[in-house]
Amino acid sequence: MALLVNSGRAGLAAALKMRTMHFAWGRGNDWWGATEVKAATFSGAPEQIALDHAPIKSVSVKDPDSAQTYEASIDYAVDFNTGVITRINGGSIAPGATVQLQVVYGTTPLAADANALVDEVGRRVAATVEFVNPDPEGNINTPGGQRWTISTEATRYLYVSVLFDYLEASDETIREVGIFVNTEREAGVPEGQLYLTPEEVADPGYLLLLDRFAGKVRSPSERQGFSYVLVI
Repeated sequence: MALLVNSGRAGLAAALKMRTMHFAWGRGNDWWGATEVKAATFSGAPEQIALDHAPIKSVSVKDPDSAQTYEASIDYAVDFNTGVITRINGGSIAPGATVQLQVVYGTTPLAADANALVDEVGRRVAATVEFVNPDPEGNINTPGGQRWTISTEATRYLYVSVLFDYLEASDETIREVGIFVNTEREAGVPEGQLYLTPEEVADPGYLLLLDRFAGKVRSPSERQGFSYVLVI
């Protein structure tokens, strides 16, 4: 079986480094990371409650009258991926009971076939694109706790960062970010313009990386930065 070796990967990274990259950010879905308190009734066979969204990060189930908190795995079972809660026979929850739920939702899982953000707000040219190497003592850190050191030679690792300006999406809640290459501007949009809104983009290009999170509330008094390492 043929193998793409590290020198070839470094060559691909070098070719990619020569292209203009954009960081795009977006609203995502407004339920990502949200907390909901609601009443719901068990029904069906087996008796279940299907939440409005999935996946979920956590759920608390209580008796709405006594405020008794029911116990997971004893009184009910939860499928965090589908958002389905199942009443357990023999537990403290009566058949057909109405309960109070406090749910913290997760985010839609990332998929390798994604090619766009759910609800893009805008995109900015990456401020930094550098070759790096893994280094536990490095002075560059990225999400997940990894540390890196800049390399003067081509490697298979590309460090890409951006710092959005104060007034860019200043009244938005950001729940997703992606890195694109080969973005094309609409006719008449100056080449020197660093930030583009969706209507200023003729072709978004290729999505290289996608990340989602509970939500970052923007403030016009702060700049927002993101940084990732693309592993080729």
